Amino acid sequence: MIIDTSDHPRAAALYNQAHRIITRAGVKLEVEPLSLPPAPMPDSIEIYDVDLLMRRLGHNDGFVGDPAEISSDEDAAQARQIRLWRRMVQDVRGPWRKLVMPDAALIERLHGLDAISPHFAEVTAWILRAARLAMVTGTPLRLDPCVVVGPPGIGKTYYAGRLAEALGVPHEFIAMNLMTDRGSTFTGLTPVWKASGAGKVAKLLLDRDHAAPLVVIDELEKASPINPNETPVQVLHSLLERENAAHFVDEFVDIPLRADHIFWFATANSLDPLPVSIVDRLIVFTVEPKSADMLAIQRSIFHQANLRLGQSFAEPGEELFQATNGHNPRLLSRLWDIAMGFACDQNRRDLVLADIRGAEQVLLAGKEGARKPIGFIRPTPKRDEGRE
Repeated sequence: MIIDTSDHPRAAALYNQAHRIITRAGVKLEVEPLSLPPAPMPDSIEIYDVDLLMRRLGHNDGFVGDPAEISSDEDAAQARQIRLWRRMVQDVRGPWRKLVMPDAALIERLHGLDAISPHFAEVTAWILRAARLAMVTGTPLRLDPCVVVGPPGIGKTYYAGRLAEALGVPHEFIAMNLMTDRGSTFTGLTPVWKASGAGKVAKLLLDRDHAAPLVVIDELEKASPINPNETPVQVLHSLLERENAAHFVDEFVDIPLRADHIFWFATANSLDPLPVSIVDRLIVFTVEPKSADMLAIQRSIFHQANLRLGQSFAEPGEELFQATNGHNPRLLSRLWDIAMGFACDQNRRDLVLADIRGAEQVLLAGKEGARKPIGFIRPTPKRDEGRE
């Protein structure tokens, strides 16, 4: 690709300098680096400093050389870091990533969330106010980090996925209950480690087109680090603070990234285990489905299941929805598929009560037994308690 750089001599010089340094080191580039940084995308920001990236390559930070000469795990990790920097140089998008600029279509999609998740109406209303403000002022959408607190199985994660679709942004799901270290999932690992690599925040910003993706932190309160003094929650002090997030440094990328436009959406069953300093950084919403919302929730979950199967089944009558009224959204998301399987066994494309009951038996059978004590210790009857 040939680009006229006559009006941008400094930019051309920087790119040419990087090209000379890399090729002089004996590294063959897959494509020629651009002689001019890519033009910014509309409604976008630079998420990293190109000059700093060039200086890193120019100062020979890390391992630059023939991969065949790699002699240690640390050299291999540093070589991966340099390859990442080169990809950033060669990326046709440059450092530019899109922001969310609300319009009438986005507002309409957000309104649609009330139909599928009416129990999240307070959350949706908050996002709609921010979107309308951004649309009227012609500014990017900004949302403070939030946490939705409620019992398991009410559709918190499902809502987050639909919210990302409405906003038109990619989203990343991070389960806190699977974290056992100090938060490398967020921050990456420095190249001195064999298994080092960029964290999910940096990957999301570098690999995708948006500076404002949605990051869903599931069960925020359930981190279980091996070392209690190095909990991953501590990493969030910086990421959830906009001023600090604007200069977020992933340990592997080792270049400041603009993470201050990320939409943070956390879920929790309780806030009690969390430090006050984290809760203070979040807008807290308490959500629990009301009986009046359940019919709309049930219809939404049925339609999602039916859509996955090519809309092969007729919508059930209200009596079938009433029959499933006691189940939470998590169970319902599995129940309809199983019920449809029972209907198929009878060569039907309409659901009857027997299909629902059959699906319930599959999902609930043995659950009571699972709660009973097992092993060789006989539980003490209540009437015997306190006699000794």
